[in-house]
Amino acid sequence: MAATDHDTLALRLADTLRLLQSGERPTRLQLAERFGVSERTIYRDLNRLGDVIEPGANGVYQLARHHRSSLSPADLQTFARISGVEQLFPANDRRSWLDLLKPGPTSFLVRDGHFAAQRPDSCDFRELGRAIEQQRRCQLNYTGKQRRIEPYRLIHNKGIWYLAATEDGRLKSFAFARIDALQVLDESFVADPATQAQIESDDDIWFGEDRLEVTVQVAASNAYYFLRRNVLPHQQLIEQQADGRLLLRCRVNHPNQLLPIIRYWIPHVRILEPAWLQQQLRDELTDYLH
Repeated sequence: MAATDHDTLALRLADTLRLLQSGERPTRLQLAERFGVSERTIYRDLNRLGDVIEPGANGVYQLARHHRSSLSPADLQTFARISGVEQLFPANDRRSWLDLLKPGPTSFLVRDGHFAAQRPDSCDFRELGRAIEQQRRCQLNYTGKQRRIEPYRLIHNKGIWYLAATEDGRLKSFAFARIDALQVLDESFVADPATQAQIESDDDIWFGEDRLEVTVQVAASNAYYFLRRNVLPHQQLIEQQADGRLLLRCRVNHPNQLLPIIRYWIPHVRILEPAWLQQQLRDELTDYLH
């Protein structure tokens, strides 16, 4: 075999191993099409790899169990999704999740200072996680009052952990750091699909049944920041006007879910509808200035 043939074979085997290590499970036909060779050639390649690989269902090949990483790209992507960082990286790039764990310096640096000063208590955190998984009612003290709740989800929002739970049939959020005397009771409950859907769809921890629809105008000088990402809760673009100003619609469960954001962007943002909410903002600012 010529030297160039050896080089081509080595590159093909190396690329095959890289694919398998990244969690891909190709068939012989897929590998043949990838390298531009026959399936017979791929069959010989796979034999050369010996016990490093093993056949799977439906004609696919995968790394042998004892050669697999304890964390697959799918595992890393699942963790990225639940920790809220999945959107930071390109979509459909399974290899990039393993690249993040390479030893030594990386090409990434993510800065985010939105974390509570203290980490959550590990014991209560685990107990609440267990109660959510097993759909068990809990008893706890919160703001000086004993409460019986049905826990649904632990939510990290703007650096703070919250517990989404129902109390007397109403969905509420409880700041995790203020929960005391937690007890997981020997009482089960049936999770309500509508409540679960509401927790999933809300992009904040202000839960409520009656949502307020608000129309907001953004100055042209700051329009870019509102087009780059959703600044307002459930933000939707109504119109980008000829002079560059934006008309946005958002939906909130409580005025205090929106007003702090509007105050931050003054004087570049104005509430158009409802008029009473703009007046409430004006009154609060007048009180502050006096």
